[in-house]
Amino acid sequence: MKLKLNRIDEPFVFELANENGATCKIDANEKIGGKNQGLNPMQLLAGSIAGCMSIDVVLILQKQRITPKTYFIELNAQRIEGTPSPFESIELAFYVSSEVPLKKLEKAVQLSAEKYCSAVFSINPNIKLTYTFHHVV
Repeated sequence: MKLKLNRIDEPFVFELANENGATCKIDANEKIGGKNQGLNPMQLLAGSIAGCMSIDVVLILQKQRITPKTYFIELNAQRIEGTPSPFESIELAFYVSSEVPLKKLEKAVQLSAEKYCSAVFSINPNIKLTYTFHHVV
């Protein structure tokens, strides 16, 4: 994997690009001078967990011939105060349309978290990950 990070505005606005030209804006928290022009690194890290798990979950469901019409995650991350301030816990609420049995969704999430998701395996194992499962109303 090759990435390039380029500062595009002062003081902390960066653009991250991959080899294929896909980009993402990154900015610092406003408390230290960020301009809200991009996601901050901790948001990207938490979002990477949700994204990685989602790819796994959708693939697992597709193998069961289940294609959710609606799928999204709401994520709530808590950080430890201080410096550094790593994640203490991350709660992921999975929402799917009613054609997806919640038990199958739960099993797919479990497989992702315990076996497949590289992002989960790349974070500190002391970070408490919790999950809830819901049908979209």
